[in-house]
Amino acid sequence: MYRAYFIDDEPLVLGELTSNPLITQCGYQIVGTSTSPAAAKKEIKKLAPDVVFTDLRMPGCSGVELIRDLKEGGSLCEFVIISAYEDFNALRSFMHMDGFDYLKKPVSCHDLRRLLGLLAGKIAGKRPMSDIAWETPSPQLNMIAEYLSDKLMIKHTLESVSAALEIHPKHISRLFAGKLGTTFVGYLTKLRMEEAARLLKSTNKDIKEIAAFCGFKDYFYFCRVFREYHFCTPTEFREGIDR
Repeated sequence: MYRAYFIDDEPLVLGELTSNPLITQCGYQIVGTSTSPAAAKKEIKKLAPDVVFTDLRMPGCSGVELIRDLKEGGSLCEFVIISAYEDFNALRSFMHMDGFDYLKKPVSCHDLRRLLGLLAGKIAGKRPMSDIAWETPSPQLNMIAEYLSDKLMIKHTLESVSAALEIHPKHISRLFAGKLGTTFVGYLTKLRMEEAARLLKSTNKDIKEIAAFCGFKDYFYFCRVFREYHFCTPTEFREGIDR
């Protein structure tokens, strides 16, 4: 889940924004909200969210001023301005500070979904890929993980891995459940999706080529699985990183 913080000086507007089901559906966890920019600054420094959504015009401190103060204080999160006003000078300053994007109130579901997808790609691109192979307390599980990682292009099943490594399929299932708290298929999907994200982040390979490298002969199925895992399409993920 990506950690999000929302600021708006109008409680009703703040409630409408944070109750939108798209936020959680697209993989975001709301870690804090505030109607006070001053209070928000302190909380954001403590909570270190991945993204801050802030109103533009607020009493005592504008959204641009809030972002500037947080950036000067060392904040590395992304920022999105949500406003009913088109203040081009303020938005120019926001973009000069590498603000991520701007949404106009009232926020449409189409615009919000698109932004959340792009934003997910940007945030995920900043995160190091987790090392999920070879670092388990079980030598057998390490061997299975290494085998899968080295042969991502192959269509693996529990039975095929069992035959290749001469380990009973039930024992493989017990290893993944007991040591990693997941299933064989869940682990393999995670491995493939993280490798796809790594290739999208670090190479210019064609997305179809990446899909094939990660073991998906069906490009459209790859895109569907990627969206379910990363909450954005492969194209949106790559665009988010390049923004």
